[in-house]
Amino acid sequence: MIKRKDLIKYLEELFAEVNYPDYSYNGLQFEGKENVSKIVAGVDATVEFFNLAQQKKADFAVVHHGLFWKGAEWTRLDRINQKIFRALDQTGLNLYALHLPLDAHSELGNNAEMAGILGLKVVAPFGGSRNPIGVLGNFTRPVSIEAIKEKIAKLIGPVVTHLNFGKKSVKSVAIVSGGGWSYVSDPLVYNGEVDLILTGEIIHQGVAACKDREIHMISAGHYATEVFGVNALGKHLAKKFKLEYEFIDLPTGL
Repeated sequence: MIKRKDLIKYLEELFAEVNYPDYSYNGLQFEGKENVSKIVAGVDATVEFFNLAQQKKADFAVVHHGLFWKGAEWTRLDRINQKIFRALDQTGLNLYALHLPLDAHSELGNNAEMAGILGLKVVAPFGGSRNPIGVLGNFTRPVSIEAIKEKIAKLIGPVVTHLNFGKKSVKSVAIVSGGGWSYVSDPLVYNGEVDLILTGEIIHQGVAACKDREIHMISAGHYATEVFGVNALGKHLAKKFKLEYEFIDLPTGL
């Protein structure tokens, strides 16, 4: 068991280096029980997630997508927000959100985790010159694009979209979880240092950008690319503080 305040202090220290400006209000979003003996983690803060956390007798939840976002603040306690509040209040669950910091962390982040799973050696940050949230990784030798797609489908998530404008064999892979298609404008892409961008979802504007730059872009699902960070963090906290832990998997299909 650990005190809530001590767990929060540790989380703040752990993510201090990647506490980037964000459009999420990161940190403790709902104050629940003072003592924590069981942690759960998940991608999205939803009523379904809170109810399952209660069934699992959890005291503290870590999520990637929390309840409170800049520019979309709650302005009233309408019937929907009341339902969310009641679900949290009844459980006594502490809710802790980490958005961009959980993408960017060099060990527990979504992108670093995926790089390791795919067998890539991380060689540089990726995702803009300031506050990069992604990683650039290299294979030890070039791999065919078809072999990479099979690996992604097996280890990350189903290949939703493949913008096939690059070379037949790939060595360098930039990874940005979630909605990272716009990082096709990253200087490393311009400099020819990226063969493939792996992300969660792609929109129409990504097609011309990838075609002009002659690179591959693969989407493997927004949800599927963002399960790794919260799960790794939950396991890390459980091991360090000798707590119970479960990952609550609620895929959206997107």
